[in-house]
Amino acid sequence: MKKIICFLLGLILCPNLFAQVYSNDAELVSEENGNVTLRSSGTADKKKEATALAIKSAFNTLFHSGVAGLKGGTPMIAVPRKDYDYRFFSESRYINYLTDEPKEVDDMKVTKKKKVVVTVTINTKSLIADLQHNSIAVSPTWVDGKKQVKATAALNPTIVIVPEVNSSNGTDFEAMRKAAENNEALKYALTRVTAEFAKHGYKTRNFITQLQNSKRDEMMRMGSKSDLKTKIVQQLPGDIVVKVDAKVLADNQNHIECNLNLSAVENQTNGNLAAATFPSGKYYKGSTGNTELVEYSMKKITADFFEQIKSSFEKMVADGREIYIDLTLSQSISDWDFDQDSPESGNNFKDALDDWLREHAQQSVYDMSNSTDKFVHIALNIPLWNAERGRSYTISNFSSDLRKFFRTQFGDNYKATITAQGQKLEIVIE
Repeated sequence: MKKIICFLLGLILCPNLFAQVYSNDAELVSEENGNVTLRSSGTADKKKEATALAIKSAFNTLFHSGVAGLKGGTPMIAVPRKDYDYRFFSESRYINYLTDEPKEVDDMKVTKKKKVVVTVTINTKSLIADLQHNSIAVSPTWVDGKKQVKATAALNPTIVIVPEVNSSNGTDFEAMRKAAENNEALKYALTRVTAEFAKHGYKTRNFITQLQNSKRDEMMRMGSKSDLKTKIVQQLPGDIVVKVDAKVLADNQNHIECNLNLSAVENQTNGNLAAATFPSGKYYKGSTGNTELVEYSMKKITADFFEQIKSSFEKMVADGREIYIDLTLSQSISDWDFDQDSPESGNNFKDALDDWLREHAQQSVYDMSNSTDKFVHIALNIPLWNAERGRSYTISNFSSDLRKFFRTQFGDNYKATITAQGQKLEIVIE
């Protein structure tokens, strides 16, 4: 114990490294009884400073990037707060959550600096308790048991950044790919905006890579159809889709300017979260390249834009998504109706349905008052986020859960055919 205290005291006396860049290479070594052991690195002028930075980098990765193999790679903190980070690192509070002296694995010289690799064991249970005590939103996947459903649900949405396309050029994935490849400013903007979201703690997906990997997919061969743009957005691999448009315009006074347009929508509903235009300012044509103009536009993006996305998404998650269900009885069924007991469970069907809806509707918000013995109309809010799994909850997920309910009520006696039409489910019992 005396040895670890002396070691940690030496770290506390190191110069403040908060302004330095943390590595993002923490790897999981082991996990046992609420403790996780991570391997991470730090690079600084002196070995002691590099060691301190390596330890801080392990915590920073755990907080904001997530560690592969640990809770599905989900970051511990759902909504970052700079004031907490500052106190946690600059006041050396992280030391309280180390269970043992960090072990040096390797050290080397890198461009006249020292790079140190260490393993650290962190008490995650105590660390999460401290986050919650300081009112930090912990990602749902990091909260155990019953507390999980009470965790702020917003939380760790995946962002995919895509080019804005219009109907004149097509709205499928191929049109998006061409838009990015044929516009230098747009292609650069996609990369920079993706990096900016990652910098603000969001998980991001590389859109260009996704397109290249999807060329063999049926979606790449889709032709233009009504409302196809919404369908394309819903098939993108993210919880929030940020559409980017970078237009470089010239005026009659030989000036050029880039207008960087960003609009964020929720993946499932295509509901607007935030939209803004960031102009680069005007420069003489020939003096500034397109990518430089994009860079000037990027500098105009403020924290307010990211805060608006976060708060809008949190509200949308809290409210849920409204859908409608029309449940009808096939004309071929003459010996049973919705007012009777279920043939499999023996419970009154409408009572069982009412109980199931109360359990699965967001905040138990639903209405099935419009019904007869052969028809039931239901309006309800379903969750947008599965807190237990830390990921989106789609209409397809809801339909799957509903099918399971029908099997408990009907067994092999009747079958439920479910057809999804946007925000509506058409269900026929036959």
